[in-house]
Order: sequence, then C-alpha cells, then structure tokens
Amino acid sequence: MRTICTAQEAKSKLSNFRDRDFRQYQEDVINFVTQSKRKFTIVKARTGFGKSLAAMVAGVMAGDLTYLVQSKYLQEQITSDFPEVDSIWGRNNYTCATNPDKTCELCLATKRNPCKATCPYKMAKQNALAATYRCMNFSYFISEVQFAGRFSGNPFTVVDEADALENTLLNNVALVFTERNLFKLGLQDGPKRKTSTSHSGLDAWKSFGEEALEQSTYEYKRIEKEINQIDPSNEDLLLSKMKDMKTFIHIAEKSQIFLNNMDKHWVYEEIPRYGSRQAQYIFKPTWLSPELSNEFLFRHSDSWLLISATFLPMVVLCKQLGIDPDEIDYMEVPSTFDPERSPVHVWPVANLVSTKMKEETPKLIKAIKIILNWHKGERGLLHTVSYKLCKDIMEGVGSDRLITHDSTNRKEIMGDFQDEYNSLRKDAVLVSPSAERGISLDGDKCKWIICCKMPFLSLGDKVVSARLYGGGDIGKLWYRADAMTTVEQQAGRGMRGEDDQVVTYLLDYQIEKVYEKSPLLWSEAFRDSITWGENELLIEMEKVEDVDVEEVDGVDGEDW
Repeated sequence: MRTICTAQEAKSKLSNFRDRDFRQYQEDVINFVTQSKRKFTIVKARTGFGKSLAAMVAGVMAGDLTYLVQSKYLQEQITSDFPEVDSIWGRNNYTCATNPDKTCELCLATKRNPCKATCPYKMAKQNALAATYRCMNFSYFISEVQFAGRFSGNPFTVVDEADALENTLLNNVALVFTERNLFKLGLQDGPKRKTSTSHSGLDAWKSFGEEALEQSTYEYKRIEKEINQIDPSNEDLLLSKMKDMKTFIHIAEKSQIFLNNMDKHWVYEEIPRYGSRQAQYIFKPTWLSPELSNEFLFRHSDSWLLISATFLPMVVLCKQLGIDPDEIDYMEVPSTFDPERSPVHVWPVANLVSTKMKEETPKLIKAIKIILNWHKGERGLLHTVSYKLCKDIMEGVGSDRLITHDSTNRKEIMGDFQDEYNSLRKDAVLVSPSAERGISLDGDKCKWIICCKMPFLSLGDKVVSARLYGGGDIGKLWYRADAMTTVEQQAGRGMRGEDDQVVTYLLDYQIEKVYEKSPLLWSEAFRDSITWGENELLIEMEKVEDVDVEEVDGVDGEDW
C-alpha cells in the first residue's frame, strides 16, 4: 500500500491520540497492513487492543480512508474518538429542514413540489464525499456503491466488526417479498418450483423473477405519476404513496440482481406469518460467490483491512466472502490481557439439544441459582440464545435480580444495563438471547457471564441446512466454527480492558463436545483463559436437591 507519512506522523494528526503512546503490538499491526502487497489484510485482535486507532493510523498513512462498521454503537464511538472523521448516517437519522416532526427518510419533496431548504442529510453526504476520512455502516456503503454510485473508488477501506460482514452482504443480495407485496404484484402463489434442483426449477425461478421485475417496475412508475398529481398539502396520502413507490423500486432493483446472479446454489425459503409480522418469501445464495462479493463490495476499493476480535478459520472465511486465499495476508495479535483475570470454566451441567430441552432445562436453572449465590452483589450477564429459554430461566430462577427484554425494548434495556449511572440495582443480571454484540460492559458493569446454550444456528434456515448437509467438510466446519466464535463473542462482553476482571461459565455439554474435538476454533487468548480441574458447579449441584437464590439488601441503583 502506498503511504504518505510514517505511523508517528499519522498519529500526530489525530487530536485525541497525538499525545498518547502506541499500545503494545499496535505499530506491528500498522506496519503489517501498510507493507502488505495483497488486496486484503485480515487482523484478528482481542477487544482492548485498540483496533480502531491502528486502523485509523493506517488510513491516515494511506492519505484517504473509508471506515465501515456494523453497529451504530461503534460508529458513534469512532465519531467521538476521531473528530477528524466525517460520519454519514442513514436518512432516518437527520431531521427534515422544512418539517421538524419528520426525518429526511420521510421527505415529501417531488418534481412538482421540490424542497427549497438545505437538506441536512444531503449536506452530510456531500461533506462525507469530500472528506479525507469518512465512516458509515456496512449496509449504507453497499447500497450507495451499488445503486447510487457514490463512495466508490477508495484507495483504502477498513471493515471493523468484519466477522459480521457476510450476513450484511447476503441480506443486500437477497430478494425478499412480504405477502402483502406479492399480492400487490399478483404473485401471491410464489414460484412454481420451490427448489432450484427440481425439474425446470431454475426456469421457474427465472420466470418468477422476470415477472417480479416487470410488475414492480410498472407499479413504481404508476405510483410516481400519481404522486406528481397529489396536492402537496395532503401529506398523509403523499407519504403513503412515496413509501409504496420506494418499496417497488427496491423490489425491482433486487429482482434484477436475482436475475443476474441466481443459479442452482441459491435457496428459496418461506417464513410463515407470526403474530402481526407478515409472511416472507426469500431467495438468497447458499454462499457468496467471488463474482457477487466483488460486484457488491470488493471492487469498490483498492485495498481492504478486515479487522475483528473473532474470525472463523481462514478457509471458511474465504468461502463466506468469496475471497481468493492467495489475496490475503493474515495476522493474529497476541493478547495483552492476563488470562487469570478472565477465567473460563467449561463446566457443563445440561445437554441442551432440541430433543432434550424439557428434561435438561431444570438442571441449567439449578446451576444458575448456584452461580447467582456465588456472585452476590455483582452484576452478571446470561446468554440464552433463544427467547424461549430466556423465558424459562426468568420463570424458573424467579429472582428479582434478573432483568430481560423483548424485541421491542431491547435497545432501551441494553442501554440502561451498560449505563454506569442507571437506576438498576448494582447486582442486576441481564438475561438476553441477543447480547453477543453491541454491548460493552467494562469495569463493574459485569463481573460474571454465563453461556447457557451452544449457539448453533437453526437448521430450519434453508441456507444453514444447505451449507451443513450440502457443503461437504467446509460446511460442517463452518457450522461448528460459527457457534464457537459466537461463544467467544458472548464471553468477551465483560473483558474490555486490562484492568477488568470477569469469570465466564460455559454450561452446555455441546460446547464441551465441540471444544474437545476442535479446540483451535477458539483463539489462543481464549484457550489460555480456560481453567483445568473438577467441575465445581456439578459437585455443588449434587449436594443439594434445590437451591434458593439468596437476596442481598442495600443493592439499589442509588448505591450503584
């Protein structure tokens, strides 16, 4: 990679870091990235290493940087830590200049009634395009380079949280219909063939895709004409029509992608209606082909840095992202954390496979009660993988220390739990099926973690099933590695810095089973934290028939 300055000179241009020394191994990573001759450098570095600074310095040395993130939390952190970076968000994050009650996503400007105000979203986008250093999320970047043609042609792009990149790419490639949209398009019967390998399956899919493209194009052009005839004062009708038009434009774009790329390796899945959620009909590839990955992402930058605390084995990662292994330089950064400060106890107490959940869950609940008593007065985190197990634990343990969330209040509860000054009791325990990412619990915010169940992906998902049963050895390796990587992510929520101290309990026999067979699926740093010795939890469980959770006085939020 061509550079314009040294690492020290680059750091001096970053106002919040110019007076700080590099942490251990940061300069090694910067040299590794900037001296690589390959298109991709992949760096695996544990939380607390300072990945964002190393990546930013490399970008400053390159003279231009596009920094991509998966979560809003990390984008906010990058924007705060590096004021030199211009951050661009989706339209929904900007308030309309003409109507403060609406966001720019709900802009009502039309050809007949153009907006005369200065749009804050358009200004932010222009600033990001003109900036030397810019930050945005994966989906925004992919959408922009694919459809709007902006933000392409970068010399150097960083993908932070890169272990989550594949899912974002797959979601951007997939063709998704709701039952409402299919009905509006006259396609409510779906494709005539449900699998690509059935007789005339691909031909049936192609015909379906062509009809979807034709009908959605007709619909959005028809609605566009209607919009231009609507009185601008009728905002409710105008907004409804514009939403419909955007929906059909999106379907038309995705239908064209489907027709250009669909082959026998794609799958079709129908997800039934659940409560108020409409049924969905989805086409997506089993794996991202090199052609798809290049078209949607990798052709838009000369060189790439993919960085994360966890990665699947390189052979699997290359298969996931459609990358040629010969185009990669890979580095795993040694951990600077003392493993004795983050012991990991592989202490299985229950075999939580789907056929045994009813009989095994009580064993898990008994173990959780014991661990709660071991950690009186301390905050903890329970990873449950599913809402069903989450509910069973909340009811079975029955402790006021436990708090949880559903899909509607997840962001609020997560925010409260990681806020140092919230009103929650200081020994609160968060029970969540989805806290392996997007939450940082340093210091006393979390002193212990339980991974209740091995987070295997659902075999009801057509892509998961196709990979595991039709992907050969690499598909089987991917399935195990994905679950083990998620366990490591779960355990990493509390160990955020060298001074933190967190103990982790892995309670499912399935975790132990995969670890004994494939220990290298966990990083060296995580393996170093694993304790050896008797299963003290199982010994304690055998001593008593039942366990009462002991409550402690004086643990209100005010004390926290």
